[in-house]
Amino acid sequence: MYMNKFAMTALAFSTLGASASATTGNDWLELDREINALTSPSLFQQGGINVTALIRVYGTYGDDDAQTGGGSDITGFELDDVDIAVSGEVGDFGWRINVDADSGVAVLEDAYAWWQFSDYVSARLGQFKPQVFFSNLVDPENQVMIDRTLLGSAFDFWDLGAGANGQYEMIDWMVNVFNGADADGNDSRYTFRVEYDLGQGVGEYEGAYGAGDDLNATVGGVYVHDDSISGDASLFGVDFNGTFGQIGFGAEIADVDDDFGMTTAGDFGNYFGGPLGGVQPFLAGDSTPFALTGSFMLNEEFEVALRFQDVDDADDRRLLTAGVNWFQSGHNAKWQANITDVSADTDANEGTFLQVGLVLGSTR
Repeated sequence: MYMNKFAMTALAFSTLGASASATTGNDWLELDREINALTSPSLFQQGGINVTALIRVYGTYGDDDAQTGGGSDITGFELDDVDIAVSGEVGDFGWRINVDADSGVAVLEDAYAWWQFSDYVSARLGQFKPQVFFSNLVDPENQVMIDRTLLGSAFDFWDLGAGANGQYEMIDWMVNVFNGADADGNDSRYTFRVEYDLGQGVGEYEGAYGAGDDLNATVGGVYVHDDSISGDASLFGVDFNGTFGQIGFGAEIADVDDDFGMTTAGDFGNYFGGPLGGVQPFLAGDSTPFALTGSFMLNEEFEVALRFQDVDDADDRRLLTAGVNWFQSGHNAKWQANITDVSADTDANEGTFLQVGLVLGSTR
């Protein structure tokens, strides 16, 4: 800062020296204002700008049944994330913008401003993710598996709205209202989440990498009401995520009513055809899907994980995924490998999938 002031002042005086004979009293005042403007912190200098980037690229193999309903095997590569994010702060205010270009076209995701108007309450306005499950909120580079859970993927989207977050001792709460499926029509999507922290809480990561020796976990309760889709749809859910020494764990379950239904994002679609096979899975109405995840740090570089999910759809599909993470620089540089077995009531919906890929960078 002081070097900048020195340089700008020197520049101003060098300019002054070149035209001193033409300078009047009013010119001196104008010059003083210009020097102050040049040496004062700008909007960006006050809080600084943070720029981050993330790429996740994977190779996927799917056998001939679950991926294509009895067709040929599928082998291919895909970009799960190509994110660039920019954020900054100005006093008690801040902003964040990020785009994802994994489809080859830049898509706006986060685009919101926030206001920390007290030590315990903040508000945000713009486009952001609904605060529902921990599995949908965790950043992609911090996932213990390559893909999110069914519930995490179903709410892995962005919508325009407003929200408030608050904290009181070990309790956090989050309230959001969004445009919903009918955009800026009369109906809206409402989400409510409350959390209770044990120890330091779950933090920002799935799995046990970098965890302490003590129990740190978060219990969450969820309610979603959506009158922007057919009927007045609602969903109740709970989740429990955390670490204990070398062990990481996660559990989530939802009670979905008859009118509720949501398409999952591409980071779950590989199991049922997703970006490679063209069939997108669905969070079905009148269902009770759940997921159980556990992981263990073998040493400072390797973590193994296991996840079981019951989709509870019409075909009664169940997923068992085993994974390994090889950390090169924490979650910001790691290799991942997953193998998933899908069982169902019909042979055409069963199969095995293998994914191997690389994560580099971060989203914030």
